[in-house]
Amino acid sequence: MRGVTLRRYPDDSFPKNIDFFDLKDFPIPTNLKENDLLIKVCYVSIDPVMRVWFSGAKTYIDTVHQGQVIPAFGCGVVAESKSKRFNKGDLVLGALDCADYCVRNANTIFKLPAVKSKHDPNLPLFLSVYGVTGITALKGLHQIPKENLPTKESKKTLVVSSAAGSTGSFALQIGKYWGYRTVGIVSSRDKKDFVLSLGADACVCYNDTLDSNGIVDTDKLTKLMKQAAPEGIDAMYDNSGEEVLDAVLPAMNKGAFIVLCGATATYYTWKNRGGLKNLSHFITKQIKAEGILYFGQKNAIMESFKEMNELVTGNHIQHKEEFINGLENVTIGLQKVFLGKNLGRVIVKLDNEVPLPKF
Repeated sequence: MRGVTLRRYPDDSFPKNIDFFDLKDFPIPTNLKENDLLIKVCYVSIDPVMRVWFSGAKTYIDTVHQGQVIPAFGCGVVAESKSKRFNKGDLVLGALDCADYCVRNANTIFKLPAVKSKHDPNLPLFLSVYGVTGITALKGLHQIPKENLPTKESKKTLVVSSAAGSTGSFALQIGKYWGYRTVGIVSSRDKKDFVLSLGADACVCYNDTLDSNGIVDTDKLTKLMKQAAPEGIDAMYDNSGEEVLDAVLPAMNKGAFIVLCGATATYYTWKNRGGLKNLSHFITKQIKAEGILYFGQKNAIMESFKEMNELVTGNHIQHKEEFINGLENVTIGLQKVFLGKNLGRVIVKLDNEVPLPKF
């Protein structure tokens, strides 16, 4: 079997320089412990949080060490089971590896609903609209209090940062379906066009406000946000953090609510960060915020699958995936995501026997 390993922690030359990884050969694991699963990996997704994993920081998964096969959210089929709850041939989802096979404790993995074969073209959608990103968007929006939701009598505005990404694009579309006036925040003009094509009422490019150090000028971005949301902002689904979040605060209405999902601004660049200068708006406007994390919450994903499936089959949500073929091309996927060249979800097909879907 083969696996992509972390040769050394990336420095400031990443992601333009991608030479921090190796493709190596390994023996297929044979000595499974009680409750272990040997999983044949079919697909893995490329997620912004992987940049944090590559730094050696401990997050909701174990620290990734140099020389280790790099982890990724993935789906696959059980090749061997030492668990009473899983059988050979079960289709599963979890934090797997960028490798042909990996071993995981059964308690960290769950069975996939609705698909019966690894040849089903819907299988990789459990790394997208039916997986952690889609469910995080849906469940996160359900955290917004009733008073911040739109009604026929009371129109509300929802802002979504990183709105062209997988989670952000789903959050924006769900918000639109619920009746919000939606405003996206993205980095580039092509992403702005993409977000507007999803039905957003307005979209702002923060790259238009960058200073000489390549950092967002919060005052300039605040001005753009007030132009895009002249009635003020009632709710925000934030995937960016730092300067983007800071710029939105002055444009928020009293009693606004923020769903804190990600902090991509700090995933790529840690230098010259100033934190939130506009923090006082939390006090003066009585803004509330809540962090969310649904990774590993099997019940959350299972409970939300039916609702998300109804949104997709009812044509209320578009999902966009970009598929890359082959384990040897995982680094191409990494570079595409971290250079911001992706629209929607980037998924790498590892198993030669499964299809390369086209949606």
